Amino acid sequence: MRILLMSRWNATCGISMHAELIGREWAKKYELKVLAPYLETAIDWYHVVIENPDENYVIRGYEQPKEKWGEGKIDDIIFEDFDIIVFEGGSHLLPIKTLLKIFPQLKGKKIYVCHDAHLRWFSEVFFKLNFDAIVVFDYRYKEMLLSKYPEEKIFIIPYPCYPIVKGDKYKLREELNIEKNKIIFFTFGRQPLNEYEDYFWLVERVKEKYNIKYLILRSSKDRNEEFPKMDVLEIRRGVPPNEVIFKYLIAADIHLIPKRKDQKDIVVSSTVLQTLGTLTPIVFPDTRYVELMNKEIVKYKDKADLEEKVIKLIEDENFRKEIIFAQEKYVKENSAEIIADKFIELFKKL
Repeated sequence: MRILLMSRWNATCGISMHAELIGREWAKKYELKVLAPYLETAIDWYHVVIENPDENYVIRGYEQPKEKWGEGKIDDIIFEDFDIIVFEGGSHLLPIKTLLKIFPQLKGKKIYVCHDAHLRWFSEVFFKLNFDAIVVFDYRYKEMLLSKYPEEKIFIIPYPCYPIVKGDKYKLREELNIEKNKIIFFTFGRQPLNEYEDYFWLVERVKEKYNIKYLILRSSKDRNEEFPKMDVLEIRRGVPPNEVIFKYLIAADIHLIPKRKDQKDIVVSSTVLQTLGTLTPIVFPDTRYVELMNKEIVKYKDKADLEEKVIKLIEDENFRKEIIFAQEKYVKENSAEIIADKFIELFKKL
C-alpha cells in the first residue's frame, strides 16, 4: 500500500502529535511519503517547536495557511500513484485553493482527519473537496459534521496514545537534579500563566502539610513572565526532546496540566493522550478537553475539589493505583500501533 500523508510534521510542543504517531507506524509496514509545510511557516504558530530532523520520506513544499505552493518535485510527488492520500490537521492549515484545482487529478482514495473544533473553523470552499472518508476522534465531531457529510462517510478512530514509558523515578531525579525526598508536582508547556492559577493556589494550601516542590518547565521565549514568589516553586527553561520530558514526568509524583475552563468547542487534550503512558497521575480541570475520559485522569471541578483530590492522590495509595491502572489500560487499548491499524482497516474498505 502506498500512502501520502499531507500534514504538519515534527511541529510539536514537546510531544509527538497525531500525524507523527500514526505516520511512523505506517512507515514500518507500508510505503509512506509525507508532504509537509515549509519549516519557516510550520513554526509560525503558538506553542509550536520543530524538534527533530525530518525523516527521509518527508518533503516540505507549501506554506500554511497561505497558498504558496512549491514548484517542481512537490507536483511530481502529489500526482504519483498512491492508494491513499490522507489530509491531516485543521482545515485552515491546508492550501485549500490549490487543492481545489488539483483534487480531481489526485490518484487514490482521499481521507480527511478532522481536528476542527467547530464548523466556523471551516471555509465553505473546503466542503467542495470530495473526500472518500472523514475520520474524527469521537462522536462529538461526527455530530458536528453530519450537516456537511453523509453519515456513511464519517468514521470514528480515537486519538492515539504515546506508548508506555517506564523508568526508575529516583535515578531519574538524580539525573535531572530533582530532590529525592519531596513530593514533586510537575507542569510543562506554554499555557498562559492565568491558567496556572488553581495550581499556584493549591501549592500555597498544601505546602505546610506536605514536603512538596512545584517544578515548571517553560520555554526560554517566555522569560519576561512574572511567576508568584513561592519558596516551593522552581522554573526551568528550555524545550527538551520527548525523551527528556518523559523523564521529568516519570520522576514526578503528579502531573498538573493547566487549561482554560471556558472552552465550548469540541476538543481533545493531546497533552493528556501523549503523556498518559508515563503512568504519572494527571490532574486536569473538568472541561471539554477531557469530558470523554473517566478514571484515567483526576478531573476537578473547583479549587476545593482540586485540593481534596490531590491530597487523596498523596495519601491514598489504593486511589493512586486505580488511576495508574486505568491509565495503563487506556494507553494499551489506544496505542499508536493499534490506531494506525484501525486506519489501515478503513483504507482497505474504501
